Amino acid sequence: MAAVETNAHLYALVVGEASGDTLGVGLMRAIRRLDAKAQFIGIGGPKMIAEGFNSAFPMDELAVMGLTEVISHLIPILKLRRLLIKKLLAARPCVMVGIDAPDFNLTVERKLKQAGIPTLHYVSPSVWAWREGRMKTIARSCDEVLALLPFEKEFYDRAGMPCTYVGHTLANEIPLEVDKEEARARIDLYHNSVEHIDRHVTKVIGILPGSRKGEITRMLPIFAKTARLLKQELKQVVFISVAVNEDRALLMKDLWLENAPDLSLTIYIRRSHEVIASTDAVLLTCGTVAFETMLLKRPMAVAYKVNALSAAIARRLLKIDMYSLPNLLAKRRIVGEFIQENCEPQRLCAEMLKLIRSDNLLLKKEFLSLHQQMRMNSDELAAKAVLKHVKVEPENKAPAEEHVEQSQA
Repeated sequence: MAAVETNAHLYALVVGEASGDTLGVGLMRAIRRLDAKAQFIGIGGPKMIAEGFNSAFPMDELAVMGLTEVISHLIPILKLRRLLIKKLLAARPCVMVGIDAPDFNLTVERKLKQAGIPTLHYVSPSVWAWREGRMKTIARSCDEVLALLPFEKEFYDRAGMPCTYVGHTLANEIPLEVDKEEARARIDLYHNSVEHIDRHVTKVIGILPGSRKGEITRMLPIFAKTARLLKQELKQVVFISVAVNEDRALLMKDLWLENAPDLSLTIYIRRSHEVIASTDAVLLTCGTVAFETMLLKRPMAVAYKVNALSAAIARRLLKIDMYSLPNLLAKRRIVGEFIQENCEPQRLCAEMLKLIRSDNLLLKKEFLSLHQQMRMNSDELAAKAVLKHVKVEPENKAPAEEHVEQSQA
C-alpha cells in the first residue's frame, strides 16, 4: 500500500514485559537524540513512562507466560489489541515498533503496515527454535526485524528478510567488570538484610523467579523450597531478590512465606543490576535475566517450568535442546538448565551448591568473552534503523558532537 500522511514526530512503541521496557526506554532516548521533537505512544512500562511515554494501556495486561496461560487471558488480550490498533490508526504515527511480544505485536504491526505505516519488530521471535512458519507472518507484518543476537541476522539473511543486528542494550550498559562489594554498598545489603552477613563467610544467593505474575506464582515456591535445602547445607547464607514493582514484591513475599516461613528474603524494587552483582550465585527463571546475570559475571542455575499441557505442546514444536541465552550465545552448555521435570528443589540445590563451592573462574572468563563480543551501541543502532523508515526527515536533529559530550559527562 502507498504511504499515507503520518505525524512526522510521533513514534508508536508497544512492549509487553519488563525486558521490553528496558529496550524501549533506551530506544526512546536514542530516537530523541536524532529527533528532538519525538513523541511516543502505544504501550510502555514504568521506565518508558518515566521518560514521558504516553501508554494507552498498562503493560502488565500483556505479561502472561505459557501457551495455556495465554489462552486463559485470550479474550481481554484480543479486546485490548483491537482497541490499540484503533488508537494507533487514528493517531497515524510515522513508524511503529513492536518490541518483543510477537504473538501480540505482529498483528498490530500487520494492521498498521496495511494502512501504509512503516513497521519494525524489535527482538526476533525465536523462529530458529520453534514455529519457523512464522517467518511468513513476520514478513507480512513488518518491514524489518531488529535482532539482538548475531546468529539471528544470519537466519533472516538466508530467508531474504530485512534484518539489522543491533545487539542488546544491556551489553553496552553493564560494564565489563563489576565490583561485588560496591554493588552491595549501593543497595545497602549489610544493613537491609534481616540476618547478619559476614562478608568473608556468608554466601549471598539471588532468587529471581521472573517478572510476570504467572512466572512468579509457578517458580517462586520451587525456589523457596530449594532455599530451605541450601540453608541446611550452607548454614551462613542469605537470600535476596528483585521485583519490578511493589505489587510483584507483595506477591513474592506471600509465596515465600507460604513455602519457606523459616527463611527471610530481602526484596528490592527495580534494582536488578545491583542485586545480581551482589550475589555469589543466582537461581533464576529462564529469560532475559539469564543474559543480565551473564553480563554481571555471576554463576547461575537456570530453571523453567510451565503446566503439563504447555510443556507437551512446546516439546512437539521446539527444535533446540538449550534454552538460556548464555548457552545459545556460547553454542554449548556453559550454565545448567533445569526444565520441566528437572526443575525440582533437590536438583537445583545440588547445582547451586556446586556453584557456591567453586571459584567459577573458567565460567566467568567465558562470560567476559561473550560480553565483549556483544558490546555495541545498541540503542543508537536500533534508533537509526527505525529512522530509516520514517518518511519525513525529522527536524531539529541533535548534533553528533553534542551527543558525544553528553555521553562523556
